[in-house]
Amino acid sequence: MSRSTALARAALDTLDVKPGDVVWIWASTHSLDLIEELALGIRKLGAHWTLRLAMESLLERQCREVPDEYLGLIPHHELRWLKDIDAVIEIQDHGGQVRGADPLRRRRMAAEWIALIDEVSRRSKPHVRVTNPTAALAAYYDMAQEALAGAITGAVAVDHRRLDVTMGQLKDRLEEHSEVQIQSPCGATLCLSYAGRLVSTDKTSVPRGEVYMAPVESSADGTIVIEHAFLQGKDAGRLELGFDSGRLTRIAGSERAVSMLRAILASASGDKDMIAEFGIGLNPGVAALTGLVSLDEKMLGSIHIAIGMNKNFGGVNESNLHLDFVVPGQTVYVDGKPLIVQGRLPAET
Repeated sequence: MSRSTALARAALDTLDVKPGDVVWIWASTHSLDLIEELALGIRKLGAHWTLRLAMESLLERQCREVPDEYLGLIPHHELRWLKDIDAVIEIQDHGGQVRGADPLRRRRMAAEWIALIDEVSRRSKPHVRVTNPTAALAAYYDMAQEALAGAITGAVAVDHRRLDVTMGQLKDRLEEHSEVQIQSPCGATLCLSYAGRLVSTDKTSVPRGEVYMAPVESSADGTIVIEHAFLQGKDAGRLELGFDSGRLTRIAGSERAVSMLRAILASASGDKDMIAEFGIGLNPGVAALTGLVSLDEKMLGSIHIAIGMNKNFGGVNESNLHLDFVVPGQTVYVDGKPLIVQGRLPAET
């Protein structure tokens, strides 16, 4: 079975596609082989497919040549189309950056994508995200394509029924509590509350395997230490992030990491520096950090936090930024009781 066939089958297995349904595929020209497999699979189920296709070269020209006032145009016609769409398959197949682009202009361009994601969420449309290890995606993360493909294949090949059970059990346990304390090996501590917030499991990503929630935004206090902070796909070194009443107020660490993070924040808008997410990875097929968040955040025993947007999964933050930091090796307590010890769940110890 080809890699594209396996990814398409995994994506369609997560959707209950019925004859007559319409499935909207979002991808770029890097994924033509996967688009073909998905379209054929959808058609075999008696359903219809339609396509939203991006071109990196066109994105680059738009970012350079389109007037400022038109960069953030919202595709209202596509938002209306969603009423006739039964499911969306979103393919991540390139880094999302635009070469030589002004960061502020690139952020303005994100308004189109954010509007689509928000409308899918508002209409509660089934939405599957597939990470496709294309040459473009591998190049962005400075990886050989076969190495990236192997990492994704290993995460997709796990026993999904068992993984879903594990996610459900951890979700149940978290729902019995409301306070999280994350302790770094160096002793730094970050405290969060998720009282009244939804605890979610990720069963609609390929690969999948995390439990996550939007913490109460004003509740984050303390510091988290990230030994390997990946920013724009690269390991930028050590970061220390300090939070007061939910807001990021202290940034320290390697010169490169601090500089890159400050530049990212300077180009973003809205609640860009507010706590947005806390999550726990549970996929045993993810063996090492790559910088690819959609894979890394599934690593068994790792935790991740994010700043920025979280309105589409239970929070209140509005921003054109959602920035994740994946951190292995942490100890996590819920209401004072150990949940993870130095990156290992109790069942592993």
